[in-house]
Amino acid sequence: MQQELILENPAAAADEVPVAADFTPAFDPLVPHPDHVRDPYVVYRALRENAPVYRSPYAVWIASRHREVSLLLKDARFGRGYFYFENLEKRMGSATVNQPIYQSARNMMLMKDGQEHTRVKDLLAKAYSARRVTEMRPRIESIMDGLVQEARQQAQLDIMRDLAFPLPSAVICAMVGIPESDWGKFRKRSATGSRALEPAPLSPLEMFEQNQSVQEFHEYFSWLIDLRTREPGDDLTSALIAAEVDGHKLSRVEMIDNIRMLFIGGQETTVNTIGNGLLALFQNPEQLELLRADPSLLPGAVVEMIRYDSSVQMTPRQAREDVRLGDVDVAAGETVICLIASANRDPEAYEDADRFDIRHKKNYPLSFGGGPHYCLGAQLGKIEAEVAIDSILRNFPTLRPQLDDLQWLPNTVVFRGLKSLPATY
Repeated sequence: MQQELILENPAAAADEVPVAADFTPAFDPLVPHPDHVRDPYVVYRALRENAPVYRSPYAVWIASRHREVSLLLKDARFGRGYFYFENLEKRMGSATVNQPIYQSARNMMLMKDGQEHTRVKDLLAKAYSARRVTEMRPRIESIMDGLVQEARQQAQLDIMRDLAFPLPSAVICAMVGIPESDWGKFRKRSATGSRALEPAPLSPLEMFEQNQSVQEFHEYFSWLIDLRTREPGDDLTSALIAAEVDGHKLSRVEMIDNIRMLFIGGQETTVNTIGNGLLALFQNPEQLELLRADPSLLPGAVVEMIRYDSSVQMTPRQAREDVRLGDVDVAAGETVICLIASANRDPEAYEDADRFDIRHKKNYPLSFGGGPHYCLGAQLGKIEAEVAIDSILRNFPTLRPQLDDLQWLPNTVVFRGLKSLPATY
């Protein structure tokens, strides 16, 4: 998988862009400060107010306001994968680009633009249909029921470990047709796959582990594709084998790498949506009581959870041509980091933006992206969060998470989530 932020030599920075006097944001994506991990919204607010399109010391632009981030996500003048591998090779050499983890990324819809992106997305969308996602709800509820039963057997409950973390991996396994006896093989892989999305370079050991995971994934899904070719089922792998748009089909390698993308993308985001959402509820007890009193508010509450504390904090875009963005000029080939979580808290876009309110009106967070790269799994993620949060609140009516010493995932700037959330009930 790809590193999410493309960081160049600071010496290559362009002419300094005027910003507020003495403004230096405390934001280092290579070595995230614990204060930033605990509460990134302090830095985001400073960026919005002082330098909404900021030229960082890493020679990338950082956009923090809703107006610019929304444009970046939707405007065809900016690409998601454009120039990525060329820049990677310049910075780290061809040996890195040829590593299995990056070769796998080349086939992923996430790293394609233009006609190639459209071709792969149309084929995935044909298999990953709204009907298939909606029909998964009873299965998701059944999986969640099983996790609740298992959690009740634990001497100590950890919401993240016992309830939030296992759900998305099991759901994707069920969706793609993996036999239940093999689900355990994919739980750890899908959790560790997101490490390569963070900007800090992979260590040699991490590179080895990621490459090994890619190889094992390819071996397993080559077997599964052969099985589903002989014995088609009502699952996503069978649907991908059969999918055809305008005479085009996905190659075997494209199928495998894009299924791997679904695992990686669907795991971290959904786990953290559940954890961050529950945390917001318990930190705002009046909102929790509102939801308990009226469960019909749950779908809107999940959207507010996604806006208020986004599991995906940022994503890069690269300019295909020279573009005027806000008050600055972004040159073709330059990278802009879209601070999605900051845009979701922009008071220009949302009234009382720093307040968690499950009855927020006109709530359209940017956490699932926009334009051609709008997340294919957005609806599935919302359903999983709805099912999980409803189940947890119903089955543990006296649940009390430990809120005094929160343990956040360390060294992360792309994803935001809790490492653990112990609770009593």
